[in-house]
Amino acid sequence: MLSQRTLTGWLRVTCLLLIFCRLSTSEKVLGVETDEFDFDGLPGAQHEFKIEIGAGREECFYQPIVKGGKLHVSFEVLRGGDGTSALFLLNQDPVTGIFTILQKTEQVARGGFQYGPFEETRAYAICLDNTASRMASKLVYVYLVTYVEEEWSKYRQEIEDLQLTVTNFSETIKNVQQSITDSLVHQASSRMNVIRDWYLITGNNTYVQRMSIAMCLVIVISSCVQVYFVRRLFRYTNVTSTKKPRA
Repeated sequence: MLSQRTLTGWLRVTCLLLIFCRLSTSEKVLGVETDEFDFDGLPGAQHEFKIEIGAGREECFYQPIVKGGKLHVSFEVLRGGDGTSALFLLNQDPVTGIFTILQKTEQVARGGFQYGPFEETRAYAICLDNTASRMASKLVYVYLVTYVEEEWSKYRQEIEDLQLTVTNFSETIKNVQQSITDSLVHQASSRMNVIRDWYLITGNNTYVQRMSIAMCLVIVISSCVQVYFVRRLFRYTNVTSTKKPRA
C-alpha cells in the first residue's frame, strides 16, 4: 500500500496537471474566447496606459465587467500641476442615464481601490478628476485588472469529481489565489516606480543640459568683456586732443 505522503504527492501533481491543461486552452475575455488577451492566470482583462487630463476637466473610459467579477485599479500622477488627482468608479443607470459613484479616492499622487463582485454585466465608467487644477494639465498612469473568482470554484468542483479528498487542497487553492492577487498589486506598484523614475531621470538630464549651455554662454561672454576692457586700458593715440603729434 502507498503511504499517505506518497498519495498526497501524487494528488498534488494530478491537480497541477489539471490546472495547467485548463490554462493551456484558449483564453477567455468576458466569456468570449480570444488569442489576444494578456492572460495572468485568472479570467478577466488587464490594461495599462497613460492619459493626459486637461486643466479643470475629467477624463473617463469604460471597462466591461461580467457579473460576479472584481476590479482592481490603481493610478499615479507622473507630472503636471500639484501632482495629485482623484479616481471615480461610476455606474450608469440604463433607464435614467444617471451616474452613481460606486467607489472613489481623494486627491492623491498615487492611489487606487478594489471593488466587487459586480451585480450586473455591463460597462462601468472609470473617471480621473482634474477639476481641482484650473491651470495645469496632468499626465496620469493607470493600471487595471478585472477577474472572476468563481473560476476557482470550478477548479475545486473538478477535483471533487475526481474524488480527491486531500484536506489541505482547498487551503492551497486559497493561498494560490491570494498570491496571485498580491502579485498583481506588487506588479502594478513596480511598474509605477519604473515609469516615475524614468520621467525623473529625463527631467534631470534636460535640466543639466540647459544649465551647462547657460554656463558656457556666461563664460564666453565674460571672456569677451574682459578682453575688450583690457585692450581699452592699453589703447592710446599718436596725436593730442588739439590734433598735434604726441611727443
